[in-house]
Amino acid sequence: MRARDGAVAGLAVLAVALQWGTPAVVRVPTGLLLALVLPGLALTTALFGGRVLSTVERLVLPPALSAAVLVLGGLAMYAVAIPLGRVSWTVLTAGVTVLASAATALTRLLRRQRADPESVTETAMFGTVLVAERERVTVRTAAWRLVPLVAALVLVAAAATIAVQGTGAGREPFTALSLVPAAAGADHPDQRAIVLTVRCEEDATAAYSLRVVGDGGYQQTLAVTLQPGSTWSRTLDVPATGTVTADLFKGTSVTPYRTVHLAGGR
Repeated sequence: MRARDGAVAGLAVLAVALQWGTPAVVRVPTGLLLALVLPGLALTTALFGGRVLSTVERLVLPPALSAAVLVLGGLAMYAVAIPLGRVSWTVLTAGVTVLASAATALTRLLRRQRADPESVTETAMFGTVLVAERERVTVRTAAWRLVPLVAALVLVAAAATIAVQGTGAGREPFTALSLVPAAAGADHPDQRAIVLTVRCEEDATAAYSLRVVGDGGYQQTLAVTLQPGSTWSRTLDVPATGTVTADLFKGTSVTPYRTVHLAGGR
């Protein structure tokens, strides 16, 4: 393993050791280094170490690949029910860094064994073995130098897409029911105004039956049909005394899905 590869892997191991039993002034910067720099740095060398990268590529690739590791790795851990905490994030980022550094060292070793000593040159940036003919500036080599940037953009776009899709993966459909006093009073002194609200967050159009029961034999039944993401609201005049109960039934069910109560005004 070359000195640079060993330094990146060693920094990852050191950052892991400093995540426990150290003050925040040490733990936070080393954690950020482990999360946002080292995995991308190791992956950049592993994936593109056989080429000379431009300054823009060297600046963009490490943070972009580190972000991809965090997003894709986090979603993978969530999918297999691994708790997302300090331990899991540390193992993920440090593991990717060490494995990528080891893969780079192995690839470099295999290249050196197959390389022709008369057709190679050493680069100062990464210390990698390159075929001299590939370093000639041609349309083909210029196009290939754009590949790392394109790869980084594809990885980040894929990670963002999976993240957006993953936000709704654990969503449970539901319907909310609320019952509150209305701002304006009822027209009759023996009544009070209430506001019933139904919020639909189901996966498809849902039909409801809403039964409102109050003091003195008051009862009213309302039929409501809502699209996902829509809200229904109605103001009713109910008895001023006693408790008002609202039961929400989904579909043809005879068991209330939601029940709310509102105590009497006097």
